[in-house]
Amino acid sequence: MPEFTVEVPDGRLDIGLCVRSGQVFRWRQTEPGVWFGSDGPTWYRVHTGSELRVETNADREAFESYFRLDWDAEEIEAQILKRGPELEPYMRELRGLRLLRPACAVEAFYGFLCTPNNNLTRIVKMNDHLSRHAPIVGREGGEAVHGFPGTEEIARLDEAMLREQAFGYRAATIPHVARQVLGRGGDSHIESLRGAAYAEVHAELLTITGIGPKLADCICLFALDHTEAVPVDTHIWQAATRLFFPEWRDESLTGARYRAVGDALRSRFGKLAGWAQQYLFYENLLKWRERKAQSG
Repeated sequence: MPEFTVEVPDGRLDIGLCVRSGQVFRWRQTEPGVWFGSDGPTWYRVHTGSELRVETNADREAFESYFRLDWDAEEIEAQILKRGPELEPYMRELRGLRLLRPACAVEAFYGFLCTPNNNLTRIVKMNDHLSRHAPIVGREGGEAVHGFPGTEEIARLDEAMLREQAFGYRAATIPHVARQVLGRGGDSHIESLRGAAYAEVHAELLTITGIGPKLADCICLFALDHTEAVPVDTHIWQAATRLFFPEWRDESLTGARYRAVGDALRSRFGKLAGWAQQYLFYENLLKWRERKAQSG
C-alpha cells in the first residue's frame, strides 16, 4: 500500500474544508486529524498536521491531482482578488479551500444527480448507497470500502429499491439518465466530455432528459474539470445579488438571470470562475442563517 508525505505551504490546503464544501460526497473524518475518502476505485486516508501523511491504493500523482496541488493557490488567490477584490473577506474566511479535481468523472457525474432539491446529509447517504453496487476496493475501520458503479450498472438499478433508500423522485431520474448515457457510449462518453469546450459540453448535457442548467454546470465543474463553469444555486444567487447585482436582490432567479450571473463571473474571472464561485457558495452556505437573522 503506497504511503507518502506531502508538504503544502501553510494555509494552502485544508482537507476538511475542501471535502465538506459540496464538491465531493464520499469523505468523512474517521478520527481527529484523519480523513478518509474515495474517488471511484481509489481511496485516500489523510493524516493532517504540519505535513500530510497519505495512505492510498493510488499514488502521489493521483493525490496531488485530486487536490489540484499542481495549481499554485497563492497565485490563483492573487488573480481572483485582482479581478474581484470583493471576494477578499470570503477567501480570508475560507483559507485552504481549493477546487478539487476528481479522477473518476463517472462517480462525480452520478453523484451530482443526487443533489437537486436535496441537502448534504441525504446526498452523502445516497452516494454511499450507490457505491455499494460496485466492488469492494479496501477496508476502513472494519467496514468495506466500495468503488463506484458505472453507467451500465446504474442503468439497471430498480426504481422501487432506490425509493426505499429515500432517493425520492431521483429514484426514477438517475437510472433514466444512465440509460440515455448508455445509448451515447456509457462511461466512455462521460469521460470524453472532459476534452470538449465548456459551452459544447454544457449544451450536450442539456439534451439529456433530467439534467437542467444548474446540474449541467455542476457536472461540468466538478466531474469534467471545466473550471469556468458556474453552478448558480440559491447560495450563489444570494452572493451574486449581494455583490454584483444588487438591483436583483429581491427578485427571483430566472433562466435569463442564471445565464447573466454565470456570464458575469466568467467574464471577470475566466478559467478561475469555478474556483471563485466555490468561495462564494460555501461562505454563503455557512452564513446564510446568520445573515437572515441579522436582516430580520
